[in-house]
Amino acid sequence: MHKLFNQLPLLLATLLLFSCGEKNDAFSPEAQVKDYFPVQIGKSITYRLDSTVFVRSGSVMEKHRYQVKHSITDTTRDNQKRLTYIVQRMIRNADGSGSWTDNGRYYITPLDHKVEVIEDNLRVIKIAGPMLVGSTWKGNTYLPLSPYEAAFGTQAGAEMNAWEFTHKGLGNETIEGQQYTNVWTIEQANTVRNLPPPASNPGYGSMEVSSEKYSKGIGLVYRNYQIYDFQPPNQGVPQGTYAGFGITMWMIDHN
Repeated sequence: MHKLFNQLPLLLATLLLFSCGEKNDAFSPEAQVKDYFPVQIGKSITYRLDSTVFVRSGSVMEKHRYQVKHSITDTTRDNQKRLTYIVQRMIRNADGSGSWTDNGRYYITPLDHKVEVIEDNLRVIKIAGPMLVGSTWKGNTYLPLSPYEAAFGTQAGAEMNAWEFTHKGLGNETIEGQQYTNVWTIEQANTVRNLPPPASNPGYGSMEVSSEKYSKGIGLVYRNYQIYDFQPPNQGVPQGTYAGFGITMWMIDHN
């Protein structure tokens, strides 16, 4: 009995150590999807947007620059009767001059552990839990094969419905001079093939690069989305041509 009593503090300490360890593992804090994709009527974010377009039959790449405001204006129900937010886009000159003009709308459906966005009839799971470094999900699983071929004539992104979205990391960042805390980076794709094409022997090339950054309490603060390809010269086309598009955008204001 005396021996057991002497060992009691050690036994209690051991039990306490394992108990605390189990509690910390079970209840370790995890970022919540809703904190990084907040939605409510009246919320708006304004972005600077650089759009990559191809002109002169695809032979020349140009950058067009704008400001774009995304405003949640109303709610509705999707075809599964789920609460969905309507987002109105407005566009104006990059320097902030000129009037805002209509630039279409898209739809956000927030769920417990993920957020779906439908834009141009394409549904994407933008963000999903668990929000832990290295966790993945098939964000484009609802997309058809070659979703941009009909509209843009590009073969890039033909199998983007198989992309694995990945939580790459959480930290503080400075984006275009603006400082943010608690920013999650989500990488969706990072594949570049034979671009820019070598001048000596240009062959087919493609760009599938996509990533987004979300700041806690704000939402999307940065997006890089480049989907295009390059067709080399041939007998019918004397010079190489590009097809597709690119978007780079970052937040400049929000309420």
